[in-house]
Amino acid sequence: MNIAAYVKNHANHNGNKIAIIHSNTKYTYKKIWSLIEGVCEILISKGVAKGDRIGLSMKDHPLHLIAHFSVAAIGGVIVPIDHRWTDKEKQNTSITFKIKLIITDQESPKNIKSITLKESDISEKISTSHYIDLDYDKELLISLSSGTTGKRKGAILSHDNLYQRFESQWRSIGFNRNDYFALLTPLFFGAGRSFAMSMLVVGGTVEIAPPPLKPEEIIQILKKKYISATFLPPTLLRRLIPFSLSSKPMFSQLQYLIYSGEPLHSEEVLECLNKISSNLTGYYASSEGGGISLIKPKELREFSNTVGSPIHQTEIKIVDDTDSIVGENVIGKLKYRGPGVATKFIDDKGNESSTNKDGGWFAPGDLAMMLPSGHIELIGRGDDVIIRGGINIYPNEIESILSKANEIKEVVVVGHKDRKFGETIIAFVETTNDFDPKKVLDYCKEHLAPYKIPEKFIKMDSLPKKESGKIDKKQLRQGLISS
Repeated sequence: MNIAAYVKNHANHNGNKIAIIHSNTKYTYKKIWSLIEGVCEILISKGVAKGDRIGLSMKDHPLHLIAHFSVAAIGGVIVPIDHRWTDKEKQNTSITFKIKLIITDQESPKNIKSITLKESDISEKISTSHYIDLDYDKELLISLSSGTTGKRKGAILSHDNLYQRFESQWRSIGFNRNDYFALLTPLFFGAGRSFAMSMLVVGGTVEIAPPPLKPEEIIQILKKKYISATFLPPTLLRRLIPFSLSSKPMFSQLQYLIYSGEPLHSEEVLECLNKISSNLTGYYASSEGGGISLIKPKELREFSNTVGSPIHQTEIKIVDDTDSIVGENVIGKLKYRGPGVATKFIDDKGNESSTNKDGGWFAPGDLAMMLPSGHIELIGRGDDVIIRGGINIYPNEIESILSKANEIKEVVVVGHKDRKFGETIIAFVETTNDFDPKKVLDYCKEHLAPYKIPEKFIKMDSLPKKESGKIDKKQLRQGLISS
């Protein structure tokens, strides 16, 4: 079924329920379905047909979320585009992924066919039954990511892929139509888009608070009594910790505080449980396959070093270089499959490929091991492994140790080419005013084998972040090369 059909069903049967809240303005399901139809009419008038790829390059507001369902309703394919990209970046993406039209809410990008869309431009008194096909359920979304080269690639998802991801969220996390979800991250970012769309498909409510947000603003939003769920990347969680002034967690009413995007180290998990929310939930996912595993609050204290166990409908295996399954507590390459996992991909040259020949198994590039309890411990990215003197060193282990040092607020570890050892270990750190390199070195000697101790600590005012909130290791490595 077309993903937009679920929103129409809510409009027909529970039309006065609030679907979206933004800047104190409330949109009912009846209202947003009218807006969906209005956007459909505009797209059809521009010659958009089934299978056409439509770029969404908008700021974070209701019309951006609504546009996703409009493109879906007419059988188009959504291509997320960050509104902050340069015209050249938008143009290159448009060419690579064969985008017919870009929807924007700003000045139209140069040399790209686009329309500037505002809510005031949309007619709500129309009938769209002659061009909306809610039985159309083929390709829906190209979920973009950057490879190790930094060049954009995409996973091609169908309506059913996306719906199955949503169902896995509902069953594994517990989301339902009674939830009020606070969207505090960009709709361009896969997790923000997925949770927001999922909430409208299940019949819940989304409150959109456009980022960037200061910690004080996040706290004000999440203190609202009706907010039951939200998603925050670890970067934002870390910024909230200093604002906890009570012995109790800040957000007692939250039923679900989801974190994803990058690991929270074990000590950070426990600190967030105690200071931010006792309902903290870890969600390990990728843009290609959606959710992979989940760790619930009751498990976090015992298994805080893991990303939990497979979510609903997802199989996971850990394999060696010959693709044979390894035993428990053995590091290998993580692979997974399920109905929400894409099987079609498109590279930076527009070439398509499939994983069907591998039985639908997809490898996100992470190294992991399966514990006897069935929980999965991530070791790091396969391309992040540092080989020093022939020994494999995993940055995540070093980062976990360093993050516990009182003088270090945030840390990332990378490898750098070295003539003597092959690679040397560099730690980039955000520090407190008490940072003393000698003390940190002594701390490392106490907790790390000699060959795992960073050769160099580089202090930074703030670590560079990608649009997803993850630390940009590529930028740090480039800085090392050019220095």
